[in-house]
Amino acid sequence: MPLTPADVHNVVFKKPPIGKRGYDEDEVDAFLDVVEAELARLIEENNDLRGSGAGGSGAREERPEPAPMTVAAPPPPPTQTPAAQVREDDAIRASRMLALATETAERHVNEAKAQADQMVGTAKSSSDRMMSEARAKSEQMVGEAKSRADAMLGDARTRADTMEREARAKATALAQDAERKHVEAMGSLEEKRASLERKVDELRTFEREYRTRLRSYLESHLRDLDSRGSAEPASNSRQTQHVSA
Repeated sequence: MPLTPADVHNVVFKKPPIGKRGYDEDEVDAFLDVVEAELARLIEENNDLRGSGAGGSGAREERPEPAPMTVAAPPPPPTQTPAAQVREDDAIRASRMLALATETAERHVNEAKAQADQMVGTAKSSSDRMMSEARAKSEQMVGEAKSRADAMLGDARTRADTMEREARAKATALAQDAERKHVEAMGSLEEKRASLERKVDELRTFEREYRTRLRSYLESHLRDLDSRGSAEPASNSRQTQHVSA
């Protein structure tokens, strides 16, 4: 593919990454401007030379053919004029400049590709390293979280077991205390019951004795009254007899 001034003008090189060496941007632009101008001049001059060559060939074709002459030894080649020598030097210089520009462009492109490949490799290595670090950190965080969860679960189980033992001990103590108080209360009630039963027996005994005594007393009074009643009629009859006598 031929290189044109527009290609030289529109070429864009990537900037080197931070910390990497590269060409000075102003110097590269200045050199490309010189190459562009020189390449444009050479192309225009080459076109002029082609036009002038085409015109000379046309003029030679229009000339009438000369009469045949006797063939003689060919004369020595004529020496080039200074203008033709200058054009040839310009063409050689243009070819060299074009080759230099092409070589420079290819070198810049290769360097850019190498830098791009290096940047891609560096980015890929950095990405892989970051992924490995992130994966390792994630696994570490998961392991730490799992360890903390296991520790918290074990602590909670220990606390639950302790609370359960304490609750059972308290319940047992309360049950024993309630049973002891029940036994004490029942013992006190039994004692009071026995005491009341003794008092009831005493009252019943006293009642029987009192009734017996009261009966004996009443019976003795009744006997006295009966004996007094039988004695009074006899005394009355004696008094009547004495009065009548």
